[in-house]
Amino acid sequence: MFSFGEAGGEPDERQRRRRRWWVAGISLGAAVVVIALCVGGLSLIDAVNGVRDSADDARETRALRDQSCLDLESRLNRLTPPGATAGPAGRAVAIRDENSAVRLYLGEVRDDRALDGWRQLLDARAVYADALDRQSKARTPAFFAAPKSDDGAPLVEALEEWSPDPCAGSIRRLAAPDL
Repeated sequence: MFSFGEAGGEPDERQRRRRRWWVAGISLGAAVVVIALCVGGLSLIDAVNGVRDSADDARETRALRDQSCLDLESRLNRLTPPGATAGPAGRAVAIRDENSAVRLYLGEVRDDRALDGWRQLLDARAVYADALDRQSKARTPAFFAAPKSDDGAPLVEALEEWSPDPCAGSIRRLAAPDL
Protein backbone atom coordinates (compact mmCIF):
# COMPACT_ATOMS: atom_id res chain seq x y z
CA MET A 1 0.00 0.00 0.00
CA PHE A 2 2.67 2.53 0.94
CA SER A 3 5.58 1.13 -1.03
CA PHE A 4 7.52 2.77 -3.76
CA GLY A 5 8.17 -0.44 -5.62
CA GLU A 6 5.86 -2.45 -7.78
CA ALA A 7 2.42 -3.01 -6.41
CA GLY A 8 1.95 -6.61 -5.40
CA GLY A 9 4.10 -9.66 -5.78
CA GLU A 10 7.37 -10.66 -4.28
CA PRO A 11 10.12 -8.03 -3.92
CA ASP A 12 12.92 -8.71 -6.31
CA GLU A 13 16.29 -10.03 -5.21
CA ARG A 14 17.98 -6.63 -5.51
CA GLN A 15 15.61 -4.97 -3.04
CA ARG A 16 15.92 -7.87 -0.64
CA ARG A 17 19.70 -7.55 -0.73
CA ARG A 18 19.45 -3.79 -0.16
CA ARG A 19 17.22 -4.33 2.87
CA ARG A 20 19.63 -6.89 4.28
CA TRP A 21 22.53 -4.46 3.91
CA TRP A 22 20.45 -1.71 5.46
CA VAL A 23 19.53 -3.92 8.46
CA ALA A 24 23.16 -5.08 8.75
CA GLY A 25 24.33 -1.45 8.68
CA ILE A 26 21.84 -0.43 11.35
CA SER A 27 22.86 -3.43 13.47
CA LEU A 28 26.55 -2.61 13.07
CA GLY A 29 25.90 1.05 13.94
CA ALA A 30 23.92 0.03 17.01
CA ALA A 31 26.74 -2.31 18.07
CA VAL A 32 29.28 0.50 17.69
CA VAL A 33 27.08 2.82 19.77
CA VAL A 34 26.67 0.17 22.49
CA ILE A 35 30.43 -0.49 22.57
CA ALA A 36 31.13 3.25 22.75
CA LEU A 37 28.69 3.64 25.63
CA CYS A 38 30.31 0.73 27.48
CA VAL A 39 33.81 2.13 26.94
CA GLY A 40 32.64 5.58 28.05
CA GLY A 41 31.00 4.12 31.15
CA LEU A 42 34.11 2.14 32.03
CA SER A 43 36.36 5.17 31.56
CA LEU A 44 34.03 7.22 33.77
CA ILE A 45 34.19 4.56 36.47
CA ASP A 46 37.99 4.49 36.15
CA ALA A 47 38.15 8.29 36.44
CA VAL A 48 36.02 8.24 39.58
CA ASN A 49 38.26 5.56 41.08
CA GLY A 50 41.33 7.60 40.10
CA VAL A 51 39.95 10.64 41.90
CA ARG A 52 39.28 8.54 44.98
CA ASP A 53 42.80 7.08 44.85
CA SER A 54 44.40 10.52 44.50
CA ALA A 55 42.27 11.84 47.37
CA ASP A 56 43.40 8.89 49.50
CA ASP A 57 47.02 9.54 48.52
CA ALA A 58 46.68 13.24 49.39
CA ARG A 59 45.13 12.36 52.74
CA GLU A 60 47.95 9.91 53.47
CA THR A 61 50.61 12.44 52.43
CA ARG A 62 49.03 15.11 54.64
CA ALA A 63 48.98 12.69 57.58
CA LEU A 64 52.67 11.87 57.05
CA ARG A 65 53.58 15.58 56.86
CA ASP A 66 51.61 16.27 60.03
CA GLN A 67 53.33 13.38 61.80
CA SER A 68 56.74 14.69 60.68
CA CYS A 69 55.91 18.05 62.28
CA LEU A 70 54.82 16.36 65.48
CA ASP A 71 58.08 14.37 65.49
CA LEU A 72 60.02 17.64 65.07
CA GLU A 73 58.17 19.19 67.98
CA SER A 74 58.87 16.11 70.08
CA ARG A 75 62.61 16.31 69.29
CA LEU A 76 62.66 20.02 70.14
CA ASN A 77 60.85 19.42 73.43
CA ARG A 78 63.57 17.00 74.51
CA LEU A 79 66.19 19.74 74.16
CA THR A 80 67.00 22.57 76.55
CA PRO A 81 65.56 25.83 75.17
CA PRO A 82 68.22 28.47 74.44
CA GLY A 83 66.59 30.93 76.86
CA ALA A 84 66.98 28.47 79.75
CA THR A 85 70.78 28.35 79.50
CA ALA A 86 73.22 30.23 81.74
CA GLY A 87 75.14 32.36 79.29
CA PRO A 88 75.79 33.20 75.64
CA ALA A 89 77.98 30.14 75.02
CA GLY A 90 75.31 27.80 76.42
CA ARG A 91 72.65 29.56 74.37
CA ALA A 92 74.76 29.09 71.22
CA VAL A 93 75.07 25.35 71.93
CA ALA A 94 71.31 25.07 72.55
CA ILE A 95 70.56 26.87 69.27
CA ARG A 96 72.87 24.54 67.36
CA ASP A 97 71.23 21.52 69.02
CA GLU A 98 67.79 22.74 67.92
CA ASN A 99 69.11 23.37 64.40
CA SER A 100 70.33 19.77 64.28
CA ALA A 101 66.85 18.55 65.25
CA VAL A 102 65.32 20.67 62.48
CA ARG A 103 67.74 19.31 59.87
CA LEU A 104 66.28 15.84 60.47
CA TYR A 105 62.86 17.26 59.59
CA LEU A 106 64.14 19.01 56.46
CA GLY A 107 64.84 15.64 54.84
CA GLU A 108 61.08 15.03 54.83
CA VAL A 109 59.99 18.42 53.41
CA ARG A 110 58.93 18.14 49.74
CA ASP A 111 57.76 21.71 49.08
CA ASP A 112 60.65 23.77 47.70
CA ARG A 113 59.28 27.08 49.02
CA ALA A 114 58.89 25.71 52.53
CA LEU A 115 62.30 24.04 52.37
CA ASP A 116 63.92 27.32 51.35
CA GLY A 117 62.13 29.14 54.18
CA TRP A 118 63.25 26.57 56.75
CA ARG A 119 66.85 26.86 55.51
CA GLN A 120 66.75 30.65 55.75
CA LEU A 121 65.50 30.37 59.33
CA LEU A 122 68.26 27.88 60.18
CA ASP A 123 70.89 30.10 58.56
CA ALA A 124 69.73 33.12 60.61
CA ARG A 125 69.85 31.01 63.77
CA ALA A 126 73.36 29.74 62.90
CA VAL A 127 74.58 33.32 62.39
CA TYR A 128 73.05 34.24 65.76
CA ALA A 129 74.76 31.26 67.43
CA ASP A 130 78.11 32.39 65.99
CA ALA A 131 77.47 35.92 67.28
CA LEU A 132 76.69 34.49 70.73
CA ASP A 133 80.03 32.65 70.67
CA ARG A 134 81.79 35.93 69.85
CA GLN A 135 79.82 37.66 72.62
CA SER A 136 80.99 35.14 75.19
CA LYS A 137 84.63 35.75 74.20
CA ALA A 138 84.80 39.44 73.31
CA ARG A 139 81.69 40.88 74.93
CA THR A 140 80.33 42.20 71.62
CA PRO A 141 76.52 42.12 71.76
CA ALA A 142 74.70 39.52 69.68
CA PHE A 143 71.31 40.17 68.12
CA PHE A 144 68.99 37.80 66.30
CA ALA A 145 67.90 39.16 62.92
CA ALA A 146 64.74 37.34 61.89
CA PRO A 147 64.75 36.56 58.16
CA LYS A 148 62.35 38.43 55.88
CA SER A 149 60.49 37.21 52.81
CA ASP A 150 60.85 38.85 49.39
CA ASP A 151 58.06 41.32 50.15
CA GLY A 152 59.66 42.41 53.43
CA ALA A 153 57.25 40.56 55.72
CA PRO A 154 58.65 38.26 58.40
CA LEU A 155 59.56 34.92 56.84
CA VAL A 156 58.03 33.15 59.83
CA GLU A 157 54.52 34.15 58.71
CA ALA A 158 55.09 32.78 55.21
CA LEU A 159 56.71 29.64 56.62
CA GLU A 160 53.68 29.01 58.83
CA GLU A 161 51.48 29.35 55.74
CA TRP A 162 53.60 26.99 53.63
CA SER A 163 54.10 24.35 56.32
CA PRO A 164 51.54 21.95 57.83
CA ASP A 165 49.50 23.30 60.75
CA PRO A 166 51.24 21.12 63.40
CA CYS A 167 54.54 22.87 62.53
CA ALA A 168 53.31 26.30 63.66
CA GLY A 169 54.44 25.87 67.27
CA SER A 170 57.90 24.70 66.25
CA ILE A 171 58.26 27.57 63.79
CA ARG A 172 57.34 30.15 66.42
CA ARG A 173 59.74 28.55 68.91
CA LEU A 174 62.60 28.57 66.40
CA ALA A 175 61.88 32.16 65.35
CA ALA A 176 62.55 33.37 68.91
CA PRO A 177 65.86 31.79 69.93
CA ASP A 178 66.17 33.96 73.06
CA LEU A 179 63.15 32.35 74.72
